[in-house]
Formats: sequence, C-alpha cells, structure tokens
Amino acid sequence: MGCKDEVKNVVSHDVNPEKVPTMISRDVQTVVSDSGKVRYRITTPLWQMFENAEPPHWIFPKGVLAEEVDKKFKPVSTIRCDSAYYNELTKVWSLNGNVRITNAQNEVILTNHMFWDQDRHKLYSDSFIHIEREARVIEGYGYESNEDFTTYKINKVMAIFPIDENKFPRGE
Repeated sequence: MGCKDEVKNVVSHDVNPEKVPTMISRDVQTVVSDSGKVRYRITTPLWQMFENAEPPHWIFPKGVLAEEVDKKFKPVSTIRCDSAYYNELTKVWSLNGNVRITNAQNEVILTNHMFWDQDRHKLYSDSFIHIEREARVIEGYGYESNEDFTTYKINKVMAIFPIDENKFPRGE
C-alpha cells in the first residue's frame, strides 16, 4: 500500500476569548494546595475558566463555597457567596452577593461584596459590613482583615451592639 496525504476539512471559526470559556465544569468539589499542603476545598455548581481572556480569569456565576481546612480536612473557616470572579494574574477573588464568612472563632462576617487577595493574605471591602462576635455586633462601611480574621479594621463604624447571650443565644 502506498502513502497517501490525508485530507482534512477544517472550518475556521472566530471565538471571542472574553465571552467563550475554555473550560466549563459542573458540580465541582476540588482542593487547593499551597506549598504542598492542602489548604482549601472549593465547592461550586458551575465553574467557567477563561484561560485565553485578558486577564485570564475564572467565574463562578452560581455561587461558591470555599473552606479553609486543617490537616484532617475539617473546615477551619468558610466563605460563601452568590457569585465569584478570580483573576489568575493578580490572584484576587471578588466575592459578590450574600457574602458570609465564618472564622475559626465562630465569628460571622456578612457583606454584599468582598475582595480576597491570596498573595497579600488580605480581605477587604468598601461595602457595608456586619460582624457578629461573641459578645457584640459591629457594623460599618469598609473593611480590611488578615486572612484568618484575627486582626481587622472597619473604616466607618456605624454601630456596636452588645449582645445578651441569655436573651439571644448564637445560632438562633
């Protein structure tokens, strides 16, 4: 048998990398490691990756749950939101809509918009913020915190409410 050139029919099609994802994943649960250690578990119903866009980014249009996990993979802190955007170049997350953060001290942070800078290990927002601590509630506009929420600053404090645990037990 002789060699014969294979004929290929290729259809050229322009694709806008800003609008067409390079990958779509559904019902995802994955882990993210840092320095060889599993640090985070991410769960989302829809993950769209735009690797050829400028800048390359990920979109989570149906919400995301990010959990910081310990060595036994138990959640230490959690972040939930209605949607999220991750910029691969800057490593900054934009968390949008009903953002709920719970830390290791069981404090709850509520806002509508929060940024999480993975390289600087900071969270920040210019939006209204509501923080529930063990004995008080703090509200204001603008927030900056370290990644484990142990040191934070509220820019425009609006109110600090002491909580009587006997009248209002946490979780109710």
